[in-house]
Amino acid sequence: MPQEVMKEIHIKSDGVYEEIEKNSLFETKEISDMALFTLLDGILDKGESEAIVLAKELGLILLIDEKKGRGIAKNMGLDIIGLLGILILNVKKSLILKDEALVILEEIKGLKFRVSQKLEESFLKMIGL
Repeated sequence: MPQEVMKEIHIKSDGVYEEIEKNSLFETKEISDMALFTLLDGILDKGESEAIVLAKELGLILLIDEKKGRGIAKNMGLDIIGLLGILILNVKKSLILKDEALVILEEIKGLKFRVSQKLEESFLKMIGL
C-alpha cells in the first residue's frame, strides 16, 4: 500500500487504519520514481499518484476507482480493477453471496461512492442478477 494512501486512511479516523495495522496482508511501500510521481501529482491527488507509481514499479494490478486516475493508469498500460470488480471476483469465486455483494454495493453508495446507473446494471449482470 502506498504511504500516502495510508496517511489518507489514518487521517479519516474511522477505524480502518487500525484494522489495516492489525492485518498482516497489508504492507506500506515507498515509491522510487519521484519524477513520475511529481508528474502525476500535478494531475491527481497524492494517494492516487503514489498508487499508480507503485503499481508500475512493482508490476501489480492497481485498485483504483477514480475516473481520471483509471484513465491515466490504462494509458500507462497498467492492469486495473475497481471496488466493484473486487466484489464481482468474490462472487464468482464463491467467497461472498450475490445478496452480500448487493448489500455491500448499497453500503458503499451510502458512503457517497458514485456508481452510475450503467455501471450498476453491468455489475448486476456480471454477478448474475
